[in-house]
Amino acid sequence: MARVFLGMGANLSPDINIPAGIKRLSETVDIAAVSPCYESEAVGFTGPAFINLVIEAHTTMSVAELNRCLKQIETEFGREPDAEKYSDRALDIDILVVDELSGDIDGITLPRIDVWRYAFVLRPLLDIWPNGVCPKNKTPLRDYWPHVSDQPLQEVTLEGVATTSSL
Repeated sequence: MARVFLGMGANLSPDINIPAGIKRLSETVDIAAVSPCYESEAVGFTGPAFINLVIEAHTTMSVAELNRCLKQIETEFGREPDAEKYSDRALDIDILVVDELSGDIDGITLPRIDVWRYAFVLRPLLDIWPNGVCPKNKTPLRDYWPHVSDQPLQEVTLEGVATTSSL
């Protein structure tokens, strides 16, 4: 089974869509850990703040199969297949890291560049994978934190989201 880290976020009814999204995702992959949730401003457009978290999961699916499943879940939550990159989301799920894979895997760039670009991705990833190492350059993920630590981020609690420790 592959060990994957998925970023999940929403800025449209996140108090409803994130718990429902985690439940729906659990029908597709084996969830091993759920990070705390963080609120941050929308990036690239003006809109409501996002709530983001990271989920560690295990799956036997290929990267392509997993990506198709995640896009299907997003569609179930109202995302249009041709939706603008920077726009409101009822649910957004991105593949961040898959085992030690690096590069273009089934049309997906791994690890996802957002890991070291945005605090709302890196902070929850570090919460459940504190000793994580970037598969691309073998750098400890915590070394990226100083580069994004000035980005505003607020830990929040969502009813129905039980955070867990990594297995």
